[in-house]
Amino acid sequence: MNHKLLGSISVWLAMVVWPSAAIAQEPGRIAGRLLDAETGEPLIGANIIIVGTTMGASSAIDGSFLIPKVAPGVYAVVVSYISYQETRISGVQVLPGQTAHVDAAIKPESIVGEEVVVEARMIQNNEATLLKNRQMAVAFSDAISSEAISKSGSGDAAAAMTRVTGASVVGGRYVYIRGLGDRYSNTQLNGVELPSADPDKKAVHLDLFPSGLLDNITTIKTFTPDKPGTFSGGIVDVNTKTYPDKFTVRLSSSASVNSQSTFNGGFLKYSGGSTDWLGMDDGSRSIPGPLKDPEVSIPSPQAARNDQEKAYRLDAFSRSFRNSMTPHTGSAPLNQNFSLTVGNQTELMGRPLGFSGTFSYGRNFSYYDNGRVGKWQLNGSVDESDALENRQWLTDTRGMDEVLWGGLLMLSFKPHPHHEVTANYYYSQSGQSVARYLNGAWHDELGNDDAVYETRSLLYSERNLRSFQFHGDHYLKTVLNSTLNWNLAFSGTNQNDPDLRFFSDDYFYDAENDRTVYNISSNLYERPSRYFRDLEETNLNLQLDWSVPFRTSNGRSGKIKLGTAVLSGDRTFRERRFEYQWSALGAYTGDPEVFFGESLGIVDSTNNRYLFGSYIKDVSKRTNNYDASQDVAAGYAMIEWPLTRRLRLIGGARLEQAALEVVSQDTAQAKGLLDNMDLLPSVNLVYQVLDNMNVRAAYGRTLARPTFRELAPFGSFEFIGDYQFVGNPNLQRTVIDNWDLRWEWFMNPGEILAVSGFYKHFRNPIERTYDIGNRYYGVQNVGRGEVIGAELEFRRRLGVVASFLENFQVGANVTLVRSAVDIPDSEYVNNILPFDPNAEDTRPLSGQSPYLINLDVSYDHPKSKTSIGLSYNRFGRRLSEVTTGALPDVFEQPRSEVGVTVTQPLWRRFELKAAVKNLLNDKVRKVIRFKGEDYIFHEYSTGRTFSLGLSYRI
Repeated sequence: MNHKLLGSISVWLAMVVWPSAAIAQEPGRIAGRLLDAETGEPLIGANIIIVGTTMGASSAIDGSFLIPKVAPGVYAVVVSYISYQETRISGVQVLPGQTAHVDAAIKPESIVGEEVVVEARMIQNNEATLLKNRQMAVAFSDAISSEAISKSGSGDAAAAMTRVTGASVVGGRYVYIRGLGDRYSNTQLNGVELPSADPDKKAVHLDLFPSGLLDNITTIKTFTPDKPGTFSGGIVDVNTKTYPDKFTVRLSSSASVNSQSTFNGGFLKYSGGSTDWLGMDDGSRSIPGPLKDPEVSIPSPQAARNDQEKAYRLDAFSRSFRNSMTPHTGSAPLNQNFSLTVGNQTELMGRPLGFSGTFSYGRNFSYYDNGRVGKWQLNGSVDESDALENRQWLTDTRGMDEVLWGGLLMLSFKPHPHHEVTANYYYSQSGQSVARYLNGAWHDELGNDDAVYETRSLLYSERNLRSFQFHGDHYLKTVLNSTLNWNLAFSGTNQNDPDLRFFSDDYFYDAENDRTVYNISSNLYERPSRYFRDLEETNLNLQLDWSVPFRTSNGRSGKIKLGTAVLSGDRTFRERRFEYQWSALGAYTGDPEVFFGESLGIVDSTNNRYLFGSYIKDVSKRTNNYDASQDVAAGYAMIEWPLTRRLRLIGGARLEQAALEVVSQDTAQAKGLLDNMDLLPSVNLVYQVLDNMNVRAAYGRTLARPTFRELAPFGSFEFIGDYQFVGNPNLQRTVIDNWDLRWEWFMNPGEILAVSGFYKHFRNPIERTYDIGNRYYGVQNVGRGEVIGAELEFRRRLGVVASFLENFQVGANVTLVRSAVDIPDSEYVNNILPFDPNAEDTRPLSGQSPYLINLDVSYDHPKSKTSIGLSYNRFGRRLSEVTTGALPDVFEQPRSEVGVTVTQPLWRRFELKAAVKNLLNDKVRKVIRFKGEDYIFHEYSTGRTFSLGLSYRI
């Protein structure tokens, strides 16, 4: 071996070994958070000392502390605070270059002045920390940590929510809590309410939050006056990562294959823009320049026939669009995901300054060609009919390309131990490209059993969410030892749907003339159309909370809390629609390339007489464009009162004044208005049966308001299905009375057994209806509704069963629900009873699942750090579409999902993760059930996904 080679090897070994040796000598840190064991409030100014040393720290306004530069070893830590028991935490192991986390709940002294020393073990598991916070919380809550999200293999917040007790995910992005629809949930980012990017729903798209940006997701299920009153199922609070206590870098990348889409040469797609990979259009889908002005006049063929200038204008307008109106096939590549996180804590003017930045990117492809779509009708009464009659039966093929990326920047400064100010900026961008083709029979409309109806759509939708948040925590020792917390947030969301293209036709074989005859029957379905839609919504949130602690005569800790909140939001919605029309010279002959290409515009100009084949027409309606605003002002007062040593009362009320207004650009349309003032009381009782066992009872009154679109008094085209959605300006808000009861036993850190029951009564619940005969969706209030249910949650390490199972943990949560809402009298008497005299006068609440099941088993090896997780998720049959008339409602059938995740740390800070999702590949099935038979409304499968990822951490 030559000297050069030996030298190279020596240098390489030095590069590898020297950093490891340096790390071995690097001191560590002890950090954590101190809370009041009775109230869960942070302890401010508590002293933390390492036994046998002079090293220590004082807790800040959020109860956190940091002791830097601690030599590796095992220590005991003592926490002391006036009027609280001295607490000794033993077994604190500090490793080289790492942080030992010590989170402790400190008990007030039962007799002031008596010194009591207790022993405690430090908690290091993130799930355990969340459970400890939950044990001391004033409201019913559930949560999932970043640790559990990682083990589940979830790629975004929506997927992670399927593991939360009582949560189900609809459409891959909408979260239903306890089976209640999106209107009964409130989505927050770090405690601040977010606007929706969906023109038709209240819900925030939770798939906008990549899992790499998340610290935890907390679901609050009972109302307290310091929370917004607009929820009944729950508040979903997405909490993003905070800054670390030392310099940290984490880089991860993964790729996955889907059994139905990856490398599939028949993947349905269409040519988009050059920046589709960024989740945004490059402008190529924009309205052509000459047509951007909504007041532009497009000449008619009749006016242009003998007018050269008008003829050329109509020809130019018609040819200005991209002429592709049909999907094409290609191959889908690997799905890919990438994330990078950088953070550190340093000092500014001698005070702690923390910062972090996170970026995440993912692109995923999905496909199915086994979809089926059916439309049915009931002929005659229920007794007379043995089966439903088919109106339409189509095969369904769809390819989807989804891009999601986001970033988070956070800066936090503590100018004083009693004051902390935090600023963060969150941005998320998504783009969704969909190519779809359906074809089949349409018996009652085409009038020919051999005729085939086909429809194609090219859809592109880009959404973004922007949030600037400023937050301050201040301990005012000289003002009644009170704390002042404030939030100021500017949030905005946008959904842009540029150049959505729809093209339908029908054809049949003419045997007599041995030819295929094609038609575009504009009296049966829409002419070929192009839509341009843009929604912009902005919110300003201001929250101010003032908390004053007090002591009862027997020394117990209580708190009075006062606050106010203001929400001001605005939305603009704009739509342009262009339609292709044609003359005999441009009749459709079965070739889209000719119809939208060669026969487009001027096809004959003989003798200066201009004749047109197919041409464009602006059919936009001012009615469909609207502006909306909402202003909500609230004030509240609440008290946390320790009635006895083990019984706490949390009660109060919130006053909310809300005004919503929707104004169409068509001044002839009535305004959609909602103006209400509501007093929302709340009472929570928490009884501590044992130190680790609670019984909770709660009552609260909450609200559900209609969305802007539901109040907008006009009809608009629903892209899939050729249906109109018609708003209702007379909608009222829903008032809900909520009762909850829970028993919870926190057996050990990270372990829990809990049983809950709940009952909800709705006045004027809002539901969407589906009229197959007139082909429109509507929305209405019904008289009353109720939901009654129970939840069971269990999480336990199996070492209690046998010692060889010590590294295994099982978890389960099950929700059982029964719901019912009144059917409006007019519908019941006029449309249902004549067909079915035995019909009930109630139906389930839309979107409500009768049961939800989440099961998981995990294995963690302490030495090799191997982690294996197996998860199972299933929901029960839930009402999907409320049909008016005698036709039975549409229900989404139960579906199970199984996933497996394996994580293995490798040499030198690398980690390998492999996962399988949707192992069973159950079909998505929506059906109409009639006399024991299921009639398919929509059905498809999504395929299995196999992923492999590698991450590196400093």
